[in-house]
Amino acid sequence: MSSFKRGISVGHWLAKFDEKHGYGGDWFGERDIQWIVGQGFDHIRYPVDGRLWLKQDGSLDETKVAVFDRALQVTKTHGMAVVLDMHFLPGGTYDKNTQDIRLFTDPGERKKAATFLALVTTRFLHEGDALRFELINEPMAPTNAQLNQLNSELIAAVRMIDKNRVLYITSNLSSSFNTLEDVAIPQDPNIALLLHYDEPSVFTHQRTSWKNYPDEMPEIHFPGRVPDLSNYLPPDHYAYATSNTELTEQAIADDFAMAQAWIDKHAPGKEVYLGAFGVYQKAPGRSRYNYLKAVRRHAEKYSWGWCVWDYKSSFGVRLENNDLTLALRGLFD
Repeated sequence: MSSFKRGISVGHWLAKFDEKHGYGGDWFGERDIQWIVGQGFDHIRYPVDGRLWLKQDGSLDETKVAVFDRALQVTKTHGMAVVLDMHFLPGGTYDKNTQDIRLFTDPGERKKAATFLALVTTRFLHEGDALRFELINEPMAPTNAQLNQLNSELIAAVRMIDKNRVLYITSNLSSSFNTLEDVAIPQDPNIALLLHYDEPSVFTHQRTSWKNYPDEMPEIHFPGRVPDLSNYLPPDHYAYATSNTELTEQAIADDFAMAQAWIDKHAPGKEVYLGAFGVYQKAPGRSRYNYLKAVRRHAEKYSWGWCVWDYKSSFGVRLENNDLTLALRGLFD
């Protein structure tokens, strides 16, 4: 059995890549994989835009699939396992920024996604247990029940071809702990549960434009007290109320304990994987270290595997300055 205990995502390489580098850009290759294994990681999570893998005639675009396949083989050669994260599926766009929810509401779009996933399953049927599939990344379904329906159809499509591949299913609203209670977990020993964690967002995403945090907002430390944000955020911003509150590791501990209590009751013994957690690079370096170490510690307390977000992007743990070296150390100290 391959190990999926300490992982790192290679974001913006095969999904949500920039125009300069394009899909499968040459900024990532075998030397990067060697570096990753040298730090102590045991697997790599590769987010993939599956929409690019499907030709108009309904067949797989082998030129696109082959880029991932080469990375898979090289990663395995260096003794690490792989998670194929279907960051986007054909049949509708569900990125939280686009508001296209057809994948969750239209049976025809769900069928299209399931048919595509069956093709991918067949393509990698003879890969061993060093490859796992993440069926969908951070879903934003209108209701939790609609995500359960999609999960059910995607699982059925894979199981018609491959009975043994480990599949990760997740909760609604970006794989949140808060929607865990509605996840329908099938009686399948090769289904694992995936969750993401980014709380408190006012710390982990400070100064990110896509969360509408201004670049001039004061630094927020972890642990520490959130400064008065009234001059930086409008009253209707979801983080406005965090002004002058304390950020503590105990809050993280409470979140993980709550999630584990539900798992113990409703899915005892089920493998759990923390598929993404991280801190934006503009956060103070020592605080990034403190946060990553705290989250990692509480995931490991309950024997969850984990995967940091990510390798070299704005959340990356490999960039050339001392702060980010601290972030990397936080994963292993």
